[in-house]
Amino acid sequence: MSHVFQSLWVHVTWATKNRQPWLTAKLKPLVFNQIRHIAEKDNIHLDFLNGIYDHVHCLLSLRTTDRLDLVMQQLKGKSAHWVNEQQLTDFTFGWQNGYGAFSVSPSHVERVRNYIRNQEKHHQEQDYWQEMEMLEKMARVS
Repeated sequence: MSHVFQSLWVHVTWATKNRQPWLTAKLKPLVFNQIRHIAEKDNIHLDFLNGIYDHVHCLLSLRTTDRLDLVMQQLKGKSAHWVNEQQLTDFTFGWQNGYGAFSVSPSHVERVRNYIRNQEKHHQEQDYWQEMEMLEKMARVS
């Protein structure tokens, strides 16, 4: 098909290895800048990115040629490799296996951006597992 139009928005979240609180005030901006750099270099449309000490949220807009599993492999794998290569920690940095991915209606994109923007506030009221349960209910994941 030469004329394909689509709007595929995905809210993705993933955790540090064993949910360790590794994304410190010092490390988090470095890691997030590197994730943005990877996305730009690999032509991944990363619309919004934020998180707290033990997990990350991002909003992606997928193209017809994108496979979410490969996009996530790029973002997670290359960012962890970079942290370790740069020796930014005194331990081996890594991400937990897997991720949560939730489709987003184009009419809810701004709402999801705001949700991701306000991660610190959300986690004053709920932990990661409560958040995942809420996201799964909203997405009707069973």
